Amino acid sequence: MPSSEACSGQSILRYSFVDDYSEGAHPLILDSLLRNNYTQQRSYGEDEYCIRARELIRQHLDCREDDVAIYFVPSGTSANLISIASCLRPFEAVIAVDSGHIVCKEAGAIEATGHKIIQVPAVAGKLTPVTLEKAFKLNQFSPHMAKPRLVYISNASEIGTVYTKSELTQISDTCKRLGLWLLMDGARIGAALSSHKNDMSWRDIVDLTDIFWIGGTKVGALLGEAIVIKNTQIRQDFIYHIKQHGALLAKGRVIGIQFSEFFGSNLFLDLASHANNMAQKIARNITSLGYPLIAETETNQVFAKLPLSLIEYLRERYDFYIWEESGDGDAVIRLVTSWATEALQVDKRAKVKCIHQGQPPCQRCQKGNIQGCILTSPRSSSGKMKSATGKHNVKKISNTRSSSVISDTSLNAAIPVQIQTANTQDLRTNPVSGISQSTIISACDVYRKRFPVANFLHYPSLVADISSNRSNVDPVFIASLLSMCARFMPDHEVQNEEVYAQYVRSELAQRAFEAPSLDIAQSLVIISFYEWGCGNSYKAWMYIGMAMYMIQSLLRTADDTMEQSPQDFPAFQTQYEKLVRTYWVCFSQDCELSSGARQHFALAFHSISVPLPISDHQFIFNQSAKERLMPRNLSLDCLGSRRLGIDYGPAIIARGFDIFVRILRFANANRRNDPVSSCFAPRLSVNATWQGLKKELDEWRQLQDITVHFPITGVQAHVAFGYGEVFTYINLIFFMSVLFLYRDRFLSGLKRYSELFENSNKDSNNGTDYSNDDDENNIIFNIFEAAKNVSEILWEVEASQSPVITPYSGFSVFVTAHVNMYATIVPHHYPGGLQAAEAEKKRNMVYLERLTRFWPVGNQWWKAVQEADKFYVAAKENESLEVRPGHFALASTLDEYGDIRHQRPRNDRQRKATTAKTATGSDEVVNNPTLNEVENGNILSHSLESELLQWPFIDETWTTNLDYRWFT
Repeated sequence: MPSSEACSGQSILRYSFVDDYSEGAHPLILDSLLRNNYTQQRSYGEDEYCIRARELIRQHLDCREDDVAIYFVPSGTSANLISIASCLRPFEAVIAVDSGHIVCKEAGAIEATGHKIIQVPAVAGKLTPVTLEKAFKLNQFSPHMAKPRLVYISNASEIGTVYTKSELTQISDTCKRLGLWLLMDGARIGAALSSHKNDMSWRDIVDLTDIFWIGGTKVGALLGEAIVIKNTQIRQDFIYHIKQHGALLAKGRVIGIQFSEFFGSNLFLDLASHANNMAQKIARNITSLGYPLIAETETNQVFAKLPLSLIEYLRERYDFYIWEESGDGDAVIRLVTSWATEALQVDKRAKVKCIHQGQPPCQRCQKGNIQGCILTSPRSSSGKMKSATGKHNVKKISNTRSSSVISDTSLNAAIPVQIQTANTQDLRTNPVSGISQSTIISACDVYRKRFPVANFLHYPSLVADISSNRSNVDPVFIASLLSMCARFMPDHEVQNEEVYAQYVRSELAQRAFEAPSLDIAQSLVIISFYEWGCGNSYKAWMYIGMAMYMIQSLLRTADDTMEQSPQDFPAFQTQYEKLVRTYWVCFSQDCELSSGARQHFALAFHSISVPLPISDHQFIFNQSAKERLMPRNLSLDCLGSRRLGIDYGPAIIARGFDIFVRILRFANANRRNDPVSSCFAPRLSVNATWQGLKKELDEWRQLQDITVHFPITGVQAHVAFGYGEVFTYINLIFFMSVLFLYRDRFLSGLKRYSELFENSNKDSNNGTDYSNDDDENNIIFNIFEAAKNVSEILWEVEASQSPVITPYSGFSVFVTAHVNMYATIVPHHYPGGLQAAEAEKKRNMVYLERLTRFWPVGNQWWKAVQEADKFYVAAKENESLEVRPGHFALASTLDEYGDIRHQRPRNDRQRKATTAKTATGSDEVVNNPTLNEVENGNILSHSLESELLQWPFIDETWTTNLDYRWFT
């Protein structure tokens, strides 16, 4: 933590080693608090988060619910005070070492409750069985002396030492023999259990103590400690002690959420371990320079004996405690590292030359009144000064925080601690610092193959940079790649993708507002993709917007450069193409985010002045394009844009997404009310818009080479050349566009759908003309054919060992799953009939279930499809089902197809029928038939209806003329 102090009228930024709670909270905790901020919960620790946190803690403790009771309090002082007060009667005392926290650091809080602390001398900060038994015997003058009842220890101790299992067992046995209870202060229990000296488990602590507590404040929580009680006598009425001492928080969820994050994974011990590792680095540097430690560094505290003159010098740069003065010109200082302490690695690249005029002090030292300035080679504003001798490393601001950590390596023995923020940081601050080059290259390869829509990598130069010197590649960019690819890299030693994503988020929060850079823009694009996959569509949209603005700024600069120095453009070609491709990835992803979320405004494709990407061959081999295609050139009128092969995949995909998102937006805008309602725009204008979109879609398809068309060309041919995923995406976009375009035609037709079914019964497949876009048979055939092709291409690419499993492909399967389920009801025009429809439906279900293992956004799609399947199965099995017009009016409510929101909009009639006030005051959907609206004598199950709001092809008459003979 940086701190400032007035010195000669100036403010000096200093890094703090005073304690391990100077920073706020770990980003995962803050994010969880924010995400769960608006959910209504019960009070005083009875909320679902506290309940969940207790369950998770018990799992780590290897305990059942009846083994221990767990309570949450806000601070370590309250944990000690309440725990001790609950154990002692007014005449009873607690035994603790003379350096114990309750003796020295609680402002007499224990004594204020009327209880005596019996002090015993510490051995390396710890209590021993010998000193314990001696203190017990010395306080047996009954009834004149306070009666010993409780033993207090802390692990880690006040000087950072830890108890071994043998030591704690001996103390525990002694307590039991003497009839004493044992309390362990766990403010730094995470540091103790993560220590290299530790040989205990959580369960050991449960077995060997009567009560202990787990400190969250010092391991990255905003506040909060968890008291764990095994002793049944102490458990009794413990909650009253918490309440009486003002520690029972009304908003107990604040602590429950934090401990759920700690113990939902290994985060608690990971953060503590990081702090310990940082302390070890400091301790090694101190001893290597010849200065003694007064205690072995076992956890995250370092106690070093240094000369007072050196201490004063260090205090100009750092904050820390002077623990004790020895009176011989030396003093002991305490340095405490935290979960957020930046890496203590020395990196020569982090040195920054000072600015001066040839004589010390330099401008920084003069401004900060820092003595002993040693100059680097001069770098004055005029740039005319000659070199001077010496070195002087000034601070480098960390990318992850606003703090600074200083390295003055040239002062050798004058400075005992070498601390510097380097580009290569510790795993907790920068999770990619320990990643091998081969793993990073593998991540690049995974990204290039699995995410063709977002592929702007110039693979040859990127791999060359990583192989020669990985510092050439921004760690934020590497982390963003891993956030996307870690899930697909089971054979590599990588962390959970959220670890990398959280690092990227924290970095971008600082750097997104710096001067634009391609690495940061591309990191924004990738994290946008990640957020959508996590179901955070708004975050994704915000990130992609930032990336778009940044790339536009870089493109303007590049255009100015080429205009001023056109002769340099050939050498600039590859870098310029990276910008172009990143821009079009932004465009495509902005469109892609409209899939399954509320549609937002997107740029008009033909009005964009940025050239389209050149071919992959030209890009990879650094070849210049004779003429660049512009968006307006993608038409049949331009000869240069015809027969575009797979090599032009990025340009094809960008145009395809432009058409797809406008079809999606048109279909949703045209679905506000009953399709035959007079509130629609005039049918002529609707038809004109529909025909215009279809013309664009057909033209886009005609511009592509025939080898890009599925199923005319199989997936395997393109997989052989490394283009299987690109080929799949192009065709997914086409078939999804067809599906939504004809689905709109189906739902907005003026004929009753019962007539459609009657006509299809009469026509069968004999002599039907599928060339007429207004023919009902053609419409339904195109929908079914498109759905079948979506399923087929995904299964073929899977069989070719190049699976495509992205949020967009998942959305595509979600849509086609509904179509295929509907086809089991009306299979007449489905290619292959009922049997094929059933087979495709099963494929869809398998795919979506698999999707949920990779992308959280798929969970809601998977649940919706499961519920839909139940309904369709019930409809087929119940031939006596009486469904009248008006039962399902679903087509008119299709705002966002496959919206991933938990709550979907309902009309007033549904809201009244499905909402009841519970005893807690929250709204919940009820299935009780007495609460369903009765209309015209028909009980309408609106809870089911509300679940069907997003399902395709259903209107008020869809079941009127079902012929159940189709099912047999």
